[in-house]
Amino acid sequence: MGKDVDIFGEAFRDFMAGRVDAFIGVAIDRTRQDDLPVAYFFREYGHMPEWERLVMDRCRGRVLDAGAGAGAHALELQKRGLEVTAIDTSPGAVQVIKQRGIEKAYCEDFFRFGQSGFDNILFLMNGIGMAGNLDRLPSLLHRARGMLQPGGEVFLESTDLIYMYEQEDGSFLIPAGRHYYGEVSYRLTYKEKKAAAFPWLFVDPDNLMQAASQTGFDTEILWTGKSRNYIARLF
Repeated sequence: MGKDVDIFGEAFRDFMAGRVDAFIGVAIDRTRQDDLPVAYFFREYGHMPEWERLVMDRCRGRVLDAGAGAGAHALELQKRGLEVTAIDTSPGAVQVIKQRGIEKAYCEDFFRFGQSGFDNILFLMNGIGMAGNLDRLPSLLHRARGMLQPGGEVFLESTDLIYMYEQEDGSFLIPAGRHYYGEVSYRLTYKEKKAAAFPWLFVDPDNLMQAASQTGFDTEILWTGKSRNYIARLF
């Protein structure tokens, strides 16, 4: 996220202080802005979508929640007795994660985080997008592989944005000369504040499998939704 404004941190702190009806504005490139309820980041297991519950039920041992947000997944796993480490680049988010009772929470960039020996690494809520672009995805996966115990697994969520280019006849028309269609620019707003735009990656399953293979992972697609979002397991 842009370093000028801690959008997530401020929104999460407001939620904890009782502003439970707040929204974060989310815009991708020049598409229409969507309003994302801050409360969604505080959901409990019973209110998580089925694909997140699927991941929660498969986690074991030591878990790293990368891009943990307000700690919804980390908190659920800690309640189950798992040893959870949560990291996020938002200082305010990490403050809230700790306030909510996550024992190991750090304001860290995944690419610089030094711990290892995890049984699972999570990149949920399209978290694998922190790679920023397709060329950097193998580097992220290589780093994740080095942080896992032997036999460890990565669970990640992403979305194939090819649907944005679907024509009336069912074909897909991607503008010539542009970068990979899943590379986007995000801009977040909260109240009157705007963060600097930052790059994010939405990767289709085929390109994910190719990058995973390059870094020694096998890939299993565990779940696919109607909106082309999916959960993958790398092992």
